[in-house]
Amino acid sequence: MIRRLVFWWFTSRNHTKPSGRDWTRQLGISHTWLQKLVREFTADPSEMWRLQVARGDPTFAQLSHARENTNEMRERGELRLSRLAEQKRKFWSEN
Repeated sequence: MIRRLVFWWFTSRNHTKPSGRDWTRQLGISHTWLQKLVREFTADPSEMWRLQVARGDPTFAQLSHARENTNEMRERGELRLSRLAEQKRKFWSEN
């Protein structure tokens, strides 16, 4: 889902589109990851164009649904902790 939203942002011709850093804040991802995805899209956009044709423009409702699924997976322990969350867990377990 995030890949589709970044591709949508990257290919937008709208003069009012947000900056890369602002877009990453809205999506809740790192600016570094956005840059990595943009490099991927620049090198070979064919997969993303195929997804665009098959699924259409991504919506924030789809993003909300994907975030809910992610949170449920996190609660069930199916996802690893972020590096920061792992450091916090270790810090608080030692003290």
